Amino acid sequence: MAQATEESARIMAQLGREQLDFSRQQYYDTKPLLDNIVSAQVASQNEQMTQGRDYYDYMRQTFRPLEQQMVSDAKNFNSEAYREQLAQQAAADAGLAFQQTKAGNARAMASMGVNPNSGRFAGQERASDLGLAAMKANAMTGTRQQAEAMGHARQAEAIGIGRGLSGASTGAYAAALSAGNSAGQNSQMGGLNYMAGMGQAAGTYGQGFGLQMQGLNNIMQSQTSIYNQASQNQADMWGSVLGAGSALGVGWMKYSDRRLKQDIVEVGVYPNGLPKYEFAYKDAPEIRWRGVMADDVAERFPEAVTLNAMGYQMVDYRMLGIVMEGA
Repeated sequence: MAQATEESARIMAQLGREQLDFSRQQYYDTKPLLDNIVSAQVASQNEQMTQGRDYYDYMRQTFRPLEQQMVSDAKNFNSEAYREQLAQQAAADAGLAFQQTKAGNARAMASMGVNPNSGRFAGQERASDLGLAAMKANAMTGTRQQAEAMGHARQAEAIGIGRGLSGASTGAYAAALSAGNSAGQNSQMGGLNYMAGMGQAAGTYGQGFGLQMQGLNNIMQSQTSIYNQASQNQADMWGSVLGAGSALGVGWMKYSDRRLKQDIVEVGVYPNGLPKYEFAYKDAPEIRWRGVMADDVAERFPEAVTLNAMGYQMVDYRMLGIVMEGA
């Protein structure tokens, strides 16, 4: 498991290095292209700024004076005094035309033998005067109405010219601003891509080391579990040993394996011929006992010796006719 987790971390680290190398190479490969794009966008921004300034200057220097003149003319044209002036002019023009017509009529009537002092001629004159008055009134009214309508039209035209020119300048400045923003974003694109690649590589590195840490943690838990189980087994074993040894004078199965004992001293011989020893169990060195060693018993009385689940030898003292006792 340790080898597998180490190999996993190694593979993921290599993959992370490859990702980082690729991101770095991609950054250097695309940087010249992005630099050209940014330069073009900056040039476009400058050009559109120039156009915007040109539109503004053209409007201010050329169309603004013209617009102001047109607005002034429109205001004057639509004033009551100017309308009255035009109406009077129209009336004078109508009167002149009528007098010319009246003189023509008088010559025509004289050629026909009509006396200028006659009633007929006087009636004709009165009719002509009425016609002149009506013509003047109509001419003046029509001229006033026409002047008013034309004044409104010229005012609307002047207003339209002013609005259109300012919009052209604003549009050019807006396009320049957009180009500048795009240039700024593209100038950062290479670095942002590089940082994203570094983030991916770091994630891959971290994933690999995470797998390694997880594997090592599993190993540690397994080892801890094994150690705890072994400690529990040993505690159970010594509990059985001490529990069995503490029953003095009672013959039954006892742990007699030499590997479990220390400070072993031979002190005599039992009636059955087995050597008698004084010893202490390693788990309780302060308590001394007298008894046999399982390897001696196995040579002469093998039927009295058994192995427990942990591979230690146990002796049935009842079959030997003796007891284990405290020293």
